[in-house]
Amino acid sequence: MKKINVAVLGLGRNGEGHLRTIRSSPLVDRIYGYEPNAERAAKRGTELGIATFSELGMITDNPEIDLVYISSPNDFHCELAIAALNAGKAVLCEKPMGVNLAETKMMLETAERNNAFLQIGFELHYSKLYMKVKDWIAQGLIGRPLISHCVYHCSEFHDKGSWRSLSPTSLLSEKMCHYLELPLWWFGQAVTDVYSMHAPNVIDYYNHPDNHQVSYRFANGAISQMNFTVGFANTGSGDPLIDTFEVQAEDGHALRFLITGTKGAIETDVFRRRIRRWSYSDSPERHVSTLTETINFPKEEGSRWYHNSHDQDLRVIELVASGTKPENPPHLSAEAMKLCYAAEISERENRMVKFSEFTF
Repeated sequence: MKKINVAVLGLGRNGEGHLRTIRSSPLVDRIYGYEPNAERAAKRGTELGIATFSELGMITDNPEIDLVYISSPNDFHCELAIAALNAGKAVLCEKPMGVNLAETKMMLETAERNNAFLQIGFELHYSKLYMKVKDWIAQGLIGRPLISHCVYHCSEFHDKGSWRSLSPTSLLSEKMCHYLELPLWWFGQAVTDVYSMHAPNVIDYYNHPDNHQVSYRFANGAISQMNFTVGFANTGSGDPLIDTFEVQAEDGHALRFLITGTKGAIETDVFRRRIRRWSYSDSPERHVSTLTETINFPKEEGSRWYHNSHDQDLRVIELVASGTKPENPPHLSAEAMKLCYAAEISERENRMVKFSEFTF
């Protein structure tokens, strides 16, 4: 495979993380960076040791740049992605895929019109914990999956005055999209109905709800639910999804899936670093459930099991260098974003939202 040149648009903490991974790829020749503020662009270029620009045209008009990583604040995802796609660049864009349905549609249509490479950063598809769920379901080990339930409780992780806490973009599309999207991938079914609620905020400086209770139904009758709350788990340093500690398994933090099927069930538990599987059988007296398999993963491999952006980034470089299409097609990512925005509409209008209301 040929070596490619890569640009990172947005050089904050997330962009710097992408940069570290990109540097480790033997398939990358040169790396560029973009920040819209000239002073910050120069400063970050010096700190990170790369050529940086404050004019987007210096990236999009450079024919030698093959792949663009977008790690800017959410409000700019659509604008930057469309500019890069129209310039013939391959794009890996952080979620959300736009800040509303209209932007999601524009990004998707731009990629299709240009026959361009567009992949959205749903890195949980590369995380061993959730890949194992997909594998067990594909093997038929739990029969037909019927119910998925996600419980996610954490401490405050955005901080006062940050663009994330001030953003009108809800946590559904900003963060929960990862966990709302997983059952779509696992079940391989289209969503038909969504109903969501939130209570008044615990954290008053968030410019969006800090809790969500989402239920959605699939075309084959399966259902999925998510219970998300910020604030009561013990305060720690950093995002608990990125930097977990053993103590967090008992201090109020939780990130757990329970997937129930016709022949068994699966549980994933990030903070207890494990995945478990049950098998069902019958007896003259009752339904019998047997804990069949348990896999524990070491702390040192944590991020590769539950939030594997590292291998996602390396894989996207391989795909682009080899001229291969995205592994996570953008139209499927658009369905996940549609789910997030349908849940937001459900909360605002206090009603069940039909997926048939939205077409693209």
